[in-house]
Amino acid sequence: MWNDHQTLNLLANTLLTGVLLIAVYAIGVRVLALPFFSLREIRIESVDHLRVKQATPLNVSRDQLERVIKNSINGNFMTIDLLSLQTALTELPWIRSITISRQWPPALHILLEEHVPLAYWGNAALVNTHGEIFYASFQENSMPVFIAADYDSSSLISRNYKIFRKMLQPVGQNVAEVVLTPRHSWHIRLDTGVWLKLGRKEIQSRFQRYISVMHQHTHNFDQESPLSYVDLRYPDGLAIGKQSGSASPDPAAFIWPDREMTSQGGF
Repeated sequence: MWNDHQTLNLLANTLLTGVLLIAVYAIGVRVLALPFFSLREIRIESVDHLRVKQATPLNVSRDQLERVIKNSINGNFMTIDLLSLQTALTELPWIRSITISRQWPPALHILLEEHVPLAYWGNAALVNTHGEIFYASFQENSMPVFIAADYDSSSLISRNYKIFRKMLQPVGQNVAEVVLTPRHSWHIRLDTGVWLKLGRKEIQSRFQRYISVMHQHTHNFDQESPLSYVDLRYPDGLAIGKQSGSASPDPAAFIWPDREMTSQGGF
């Protein structure tokens, strides 16, 4: 072996390369540990659900963000694990998405989007404007309530709710509650207290039928006893139910049976 100059040269080059790599690593570690690379600033920007920048987050305080950052950061500007930090920040209740990047001089730039609540998901959670369910503490009496057995229905309910809300504008009403039954039948409670039974198909056209009837017969409804429900599951008409007394009706009494009608009703 010692007479094999080619093998000796290869071994020497390998050892030299190894020594150089170790030296570079040691120097790099020392350089990165210099105060020059200490984190000096955290810049926080917020965007709304349309990705438009806004002055400050609405529901997440800077103190909350800095507390998580302080507990999650190990190292300096160059050695911070941005993915771990992003994961920790995303666990804050109001954070929908967050992007973290390094900027010079040594600073972290945090761009976050908060959840914007659209409705309550039963009494356990909230639904944002993207139709996603999230969990956070919030109190707003004017928000509608969505109820469904399947959590995956939140996006579909949100889309239809926005359509219903727009359709109701001409008659000055709004949606207070949306119920999607296990058999995928739609029931809508308006802010007037009236329940609309829409069934499982042609939901929007049936809803439009209610709007048309309201335009034509509002004065009749105003003069008579308050409505309890409007059943729109008939092919060419509808049926109405009146409140028999001053007590509020029990929704369960007329949400089920959950079936489509086969004959023409009321109007």
